Amino acid sequence: MELHKLHLLKHPPKLPDGPATYQLLIVRVASQSGSVQSVDFPSWESLARRLASGLVGKDELQEAKAELDVNRYYKMVVSLSPAQIELLRASSHELTKPRSL
Repeated sequence: MELHKLHLLKHPPKLPDGPATYQLLIVRVASQSGSVQSVDFPSWESLARRLASGLVGKDELQEAKAELDVNRYYKMVVSLSPAQIELLRASSHELTKPRSL
């Protein structure tokens, strides 16, 4: 079974009052072991849905998927609000919970 991992690396702001940026590294791995800084997603589709929820555009996701298929990793740098960071930190268990209507 393969997992898709998302690692976040925070970079300080370029300007004194500017926002911090984050480097996102997406990795496809065969193992289920991981580091504290990563979130496991059970499939590309679940990771792509999470990133597409206002964090990453469709073109970037297509490029990421193509790179994953060839190189098994993809890096991007984005600005994230505290709320967006919390969204990414949600556990993969929460991603698979059925939504109540």
